[in-house]
Amino acid sequence: MDNPTFDYKARWSRAAALMERDGVDALFLMKPANLAYFTGDGRPCALALLTRTQRCVVAVPACDVASVQRASAATEIRAFQSEAEMFHGFRDVLQELGLTQATIAIEKNFFDAALYDVFVAHILPQAKVVPATPIISQLRMIKDPEEIACLKAAARVADAGMSAAARALRPGVSEAEIAGEAELAMRKAGAEGWASVTYVASGWRSAMAHGPATAKIIAAGEVVQVHLAPMVQGYAADLCRTFLIEPVPVDAASALHAYIDAQERGIAAAISGAVLLGIDGAMATSLEQAGYAGKFLRPVFHGVGIEHEEAPIPGGHAVIHGEQKVEHVMVGMVLGIGNCGIYRETFGVRAEDTIWVSESGPVALTRFPKYLTVPGSVEAR
Repeated sequence: MDNPTFDYKARWSRAAALMERDGVDALFLMKPANLAYFTGDGRPCALALLTRTQRCVVAVPACDVASVQRASAATEIRAFQSEAEMFHGFRDVLQELGLTQATIAIEKNFFDAALYDVFVAHILPQAKVVPATPIISQLRMIKDPEEIACLKAAARVADAGMSAAARALRPGVSEAEIAGEAELAMRKAGAEGWASVTYVASGWRSAMAHGPATAKIIAAGEVVQVHLAPMVQGYAADLCRTFLIEPVPVDAASALHAYIDAQERGIAAAISGAVLLGIDGAMATSLEQAGYAGKFLRPVFHGVGIEHEEAPIPGGHAVIHGEQKVEHVMVGMVLGIGNCGIYRETFGVRAEDTIWVSESGPVALTRFPKYLTVPGSVEAR
């Protein structure tokens, strides 16, 4: 796809309105995903200050200035030669802008505890420090048409990767080989990288909540989960599929059918104006009625965008992630539905898709088939 043309000044304007609402004078940005959203450049080792008056000052390593000038929408770019200079330089910026005693919102859920303490004590000693997440997440949670186009492209790349995984999957091949085939196909299809490591979990490993690919050899009769999260034009897709290697275990097949049915009900509940937790309720009720009460994990969905897990985060999970609770589904949300699976003693099953909440209802951006069996011998392929 062509390079997106995001309107960063419109984002600054919306941020300024929220800052006015919340009594915030400036956003201090350090998280690459947020730097990318507000400036177009999300490199690590960079800082930005976005003021309520829509001045955006970015500080980057001196050697990066030329490339940042080409990529960033910032109104001012400053250089630093050391990490200490990076932070102390921003103290000077605050003084220049008359914000030394202002209300500054920072990404508290991105800082580790030690850095947060140092930052508040030495960089913002006179400022009132508040969380930036309520403002940033409210903006990033609703995608504009340019963002939807990027997410559609990422979803197509994820589908290409899953197709490659399906072609390579057979007994005698390692999980790592399957991951490699999927990643190569995604690179060829346009992936810039991964929002999460590629998961390929077979046999007993599919019963784990997180299963990055290993050297384990896949065997006949096993369950194999593959989870892909490619990045395209700075945006991620989320796609998970469960493959059943013949001879297919009856209990695994039943569990997969039950999970896919539950996921479809969850997707159907993602309608603008509906209660957001209704997605969770629809999936949970379906799984419980199918006999899997207490055998699946939550949350069953999350937002997808610049990160493969972002706002909206459901219910009490929002507090854990430093997010505000969101009550209703809204047009423009993009969700990963099917985040956690059914987990038994010897196997686990899951299907996850990237879903766009459009004005006419939920639209699946990832479209790879959901129920797949693989011949149990090399000769059968």
